[in-house]
Amino acid sequence: MIGGGATVTTDTLTQPPRLAAGVQLLGKLEDSGFAEPPSLLRRGDGQVIQLPRIMYLVARLIDGIKQPAEIALLASADLGRTLTADQVRYLIAVKLAPLGIVAGQPADAAGISSGTTGGGPGPHRAGTGAALAGQPTASPLLALRARATLLPEAAAAAAGTLLRPLFHWPVIAVVVVTTGVLDYWVLTVSGLSAGLRQLLANPVDLLLVAALTIVSALFHECGHAAGCRYGGARPGRIGIGLYLVWPSFFTNVTDSYRLSRAGRLRTDLGGLYFNLLFILLLAGAYAVTSAPVLLLVIVISHLEMLEQLLPFVRFDGYFILSDLVGVPDLFNRVVPVVRDTLSRAADDGRDPRAAGLRRPARIVITAWVLLVVPLLVIALGYLLLRLPAADRALWHSAQRATDLARANVSGHRYAAAAADALGAALAAASVAGTLYLLAGLVRRALTGGWRWPAGRPRRRLAAAAALAACAAALILLWLATGQLRNW
Repeated sequence: MIGGGATVTTDTLTQPPRLAAGVQLLGKLEDSGFAEPPSLLRRGDGQVIQLPRIMYLVARLIDGIKQPAEIALLASADLGRTLTADQVRYLIAVKLAPLGIVAGQPADAAGISSGTTGGGPGPHRAGTGAALAGQPTASPLLALRARATLLPEAAAAAAGTLLRPLFHWPVIAVVVVTTGVLDYWVLTVSGLSAGLRQLLANPVDLLLVAALTIVSALFHECGHAAGCRYGGARPGRIGIGLYLVWPSFFTNVTDSYRLSRAGRLRTDLGGLYFNLLFILLLAGAYAVTSAPVLLLVIVISHLEMLEQLLPFVRFDGYFILSDLVGVPDLFNRVVPVVRDTLSRAADDGRDPRAAGLRRPARIVITAWVLLVVPLLVIALGYLLLRLPAADRALWHSAQRATDLARANVSGHRYAAAAADALGAALAAASVAGTLYLLAGLVRRALTGGWRWPAGRPRRRLAAAAALAACAAALILLWLATGQLRNW
């Protein structure tokens, strides 16, 4: 739509087009893994869109004053070939307007994704960064859902500005060396037996461990915001959402896509670097209190850092790999890379999400796909096969913890009751998360089974029969193994 609300078409585009409110031109993706580096544009709602050069040139010239003929003339000079007014009208009406770039036209969800980062128990950038215009986004099954804001954009930017001096190289060197010395002392000199004895003797200390773990995760997010701010970009909000089956913190660092590879990697690694800073703060607290449980939290923090480096789901390692190869939406490449590897289509018939990659990036992404697809299939397959048994054990655990919490409340042991309530909540959250993931898998299977054979009744019937057979086999397996009993 334009101005008064008429739908944008090549016939009705008579007024000078203007960009939608809040649209920002971010420029070319630096250090890209694409043969032809794309340009990035951010909508007012924070979504980033990855555009081919010709579309970006047209978008850059849209100002609410220039007519399509003038835009065509100026774009032709930059493009190096002739672009007609009708071609500009087509690009605006058919390509840019459905993406919500031109004022008045609702955005099409295709080709759009957010650039958020998360830390702690969850993913780094929970969105996919940027997707090719007109192409589908990465699998929503692996996206962050049910987001809520903990720190608004202004506060997150202020925190990033305040903490960005910690990214000066002398400070980084001191932190890394000091943490290395501390780790050697903890693992070889101090040991963890005292902390384990304290935890077993007083389970209420689990509350302290849980609280410090949450604080560490939030501090991790501040590291992403500070790394983004240090490079000259502006971080967005810090919040919490649901990733796979667990709650996860995230930080919106969409603006980091305007940075160089080094700047993006600094943003990626900022959370892990702030984990090191938090470990040093724990060491300082241990020096003052001599509480051995703090040493356990230091070890747990290191384990969380190792988990964050996994590149197979949207943890920090995924985005580190993404920025190293210069391709911001790896999950959006899985199906195209597999299809392109197995097919022998001519160049003009290949999926541009695979064909447009440089050779080094293509090799790395193909290797990543060959690793991630079997791992995800095995993990999700095992989850489906053992889902009722796992949820039954978790549910019984939640019930026992709830009973203990009630007993401790009756006995006025409130700290112990709080620890039991925390255990019950975690077990119940795991059950809810697995059911939520199962619902997502079922919805995607039904949607895919309906869309794939569109217009072919026999194929649609075969797809429905195959889905029904798989569901029946799974339920029979659950019944045969007794997983649906004793709830």
